[in-house]
Amino acid sequence: MLLTFFLALFLVSLTFLSHYQILLWLSRNIPRLHLDDQTRVLLIVFILFLTHVIEIIFYAIVIGCSIEILEFGALEGVETKSLMEYLYFSSVVYTSLGFGDVYPTGHIRFLVGVEALNGLLLIAWSASFTFVAMGRLWPWSECCEDDDQKDIDS
Repeated sequence: MLLTFFLALFLVSLTFLSHYQILLWLSRNIPRLHLDDQTRVLLIVFILFLTHVIEIIFYAIVIGCSIEILEFGALEGVETKSLMEYLYFSSVVYTSLGFGDVYPTGHIRFLVGVEALNGLLLIAWSASFTFVAMGRLWPWSECCEDDDQKDIDS
């Protein structure tokens, strides 16, 4: 169904743009905070975690509306009717954990597949951002300098 395609496109755009804005905000504002570097890294990870939770909520709401209102399909297996159950399903899909007790049928299968790919990309984007931040903020040089000095002394 064409509307399912546009819903998927809307969600991908929404999550990419929101993720981009959060990463941009983090890169501009974290250096300004009067915190030690390790706390900055922890704050980055925490904010990125919350960002992913919000993105999962976006998908859960659209999947729930697609099933309950638009009747584009269903979730089979364990009965899924509450927001918490849609959040569970969406988090399983977003993290690419895979289907188990709940699986989609009908046109929402396309939307769910797009969510898995979208989640994979956004998680990788967060991981690479965190990797760069840790490279800049984490005190690796102290650790490595001590090891280098031990090698020289040997």
